[in-house]
Amino acid sequence: MRLPALALSVMLLVLPPGGSFTDDDGDTHEGGIEAIAGVGITAGCNPPANDRFCPDSSVTRGQMAAFISRARQLADSREDFFTDDSGDVFERSINKIAAAGITVGCNPPVNDRFCPDRPMTRGEMAAMMVRAFALPASRGDHFVDDDGSIFESAIDRVALAGVTVGCNPPVNDRFCPSALITRGQMATFLTRALGLAPNRPPALTVVSREGWGAVAPRLAEMTPHTIDRLTIHHAGTQTGVTGPGQIRGWQDWHMNGQGWPDLAYHIVVGVDGRIYEGRDPAFRGDTGTTYDTTGHLLVVVEGNFEVEQPTAAQLASLKSVLAWASERYDVTPNTISGHGDHAATLCPGRHLETLIHSGQLADDVQRLIDSGGVDLIWP
Repeated sequence: MRLPALALSVMLLVLPPGGSFTDDDGDTHEGGIEAIAGVGITAGCNPPANDRFCPDSSVTRGQMAAFISRARQLADSREDFFTDDSGDVFERSINKIAAAGITVGCNPPVNDRFCPDRPMTRGEMAAMMVRAFALPASRGDHFVDDDGSIFESAIDRVALAGVTVGCNPPVNDRFCPSALITRGQMATFLTRALGLAPNRPPALTVVSREGWGAVAPRLAEMTPHTIDRLTIHHAGTQTGVTGPGQIRGWQDWHMNGQGWPDLAYHIVVGVDGRIYEGRDPAFRGDTGTTYDTTGHLLVVVEGNFEVEQPTAAQLASLKSVLAWASERYDVTPNTISGHGDHAATLCPGRHLETLIHSGQLADDVQRLIDSGGVDLIWP
């Protein structure tokens, strides 16, 4: 038996690439971490910034009290149950779970202490989860390493409920009851107990030049520069042929039709939100209009935004690219502009210009930076 998600909202949040935290990218438990963050069970591990989750750190008993009291949305208790948590940041949560019968203390038989700073073992976690979620008894013996453990019954209950599968994949015939439980593991256990869907953020990986079939640039004709602003272009053609085939066509026209040494742009954002490596940003880009591109990181978005809207995937990737570039090149989002701000052209189209000129795009990019930034996986 699993409890429903109680009164918690289970709508999956749309996450930026990299997600809510900077230290769990690619972690086995990232989906669970984002799931419990999305419903307010955790805020992070480094207040006030809270841009980290510390997935490999042990869960203390105080932290466990906070996790469970938030997951169960327990009411406050007027009773002070323990002598060793006065002034502790988790005191309210500790009293909540004690009032609910989820804990009795850490020093039986007296049990007047809670030991809030002590790390929890996986066995202790099982016992607390059974009480918190009223998990039914199990007739089976799920693991070989908990025989005789005081937590064996609780361990079998959390296994029957699907909260745990074991500690030694792929065999998973052991539970490791004496091992300390990590914050990442706890996120996964809570996600399963509440029936939440794991919420994995999208990866932000750049397709290499080799990946889209670029030809080598004519380096001798290229001009080095230092990036100090971020400039957005659009392709100017409506979506038809997209992705690598489109980009190869652009490069061929730029090099053989326009006489430029390479694809004009440094970064390409495709219709589906994929990001492509263009010209080396160490070299100035090119344009068919009369503005000096020195210092500009040229980002082109596939499409014609005079007549069509950018896709949601394009906008998400564009914001992520700009956030990454702002930090990578130490330029502020206030430098974001459109091609038409520098030359007589409709580029990047009215539907992108509206976002740029209203300040909304810069604001969204700044929020991404403030929430931990974006790790762009460059080829």
